[in-house]
Amino acid sequence: MSGIQRRLKDVEPRLNHREARDLFFALADEELPEPQAQAVRSHLDECAECRAGWDRYAKAVQRVREVEREKAPPVMASLVLNRVKRERRFGLRKLHLAHNYHRFPVEVLIPLLLAAAVAAFLVMSAP
Repeated sequence: MSGIQRRLKDVEPRLNHREARDLFFALADEELPEPQAQAVRSHLDECAECRAGWDRYAKAVQRVREVEREKAPPVMASLVLNRVKRERRFGLRKLHLAHNYHRFPVEVLIPLLLAAAVAAFLVMSAP
């Protein structure tokens, strides 16, 4: 690797405002690879507007994390679980039945499409 290539590799990528803001979520969850995280931090050091946006975002994330989690009552959890199981079991069957009730016969569709094509041809070829 030449000296120029090595120096270009060491230069951290420059982010614009939108790119930096798009990475706030991953930065807050510490899911960014270090080069990207460093690029966002560098942008925040240089850009007061994005830094203010990051401060607001980080405070909102912190508030959400501080909210006490509550468990659903056992009866409600059981009802939801039973409903999910029922939907999984009968979901495809319901879809199949809906298709049977609301099916549009192809035998009707073909003459309609043919008529539309002939009408379009006649309109296009009229002087």
